[in-house]
Amino acid sequence: MAKNEPSPASLPPARRSRSAAASRRAEMRRIERMTVEERIHAALTMSRRFAWLQPTARTR
Repeated sequence: MAKNEPSPASLPPARRSRSAAASRRAEMRRIERMTVEERIHAALTMSRRFAWLQPTARTR
């Protein structure tokens, strides 16, 4: 930790984001409607679905 960064103890407590919670609920509903075969297919094709993402170098 750098000298000018606040310590974790001095930071305010984290709050849950409403939009993140709503997104998570929607994703859970979507997954609950999927069959086992659809879930397996989704898991196996994830690398192709997100192939456009490129890893970034860590700056710290």
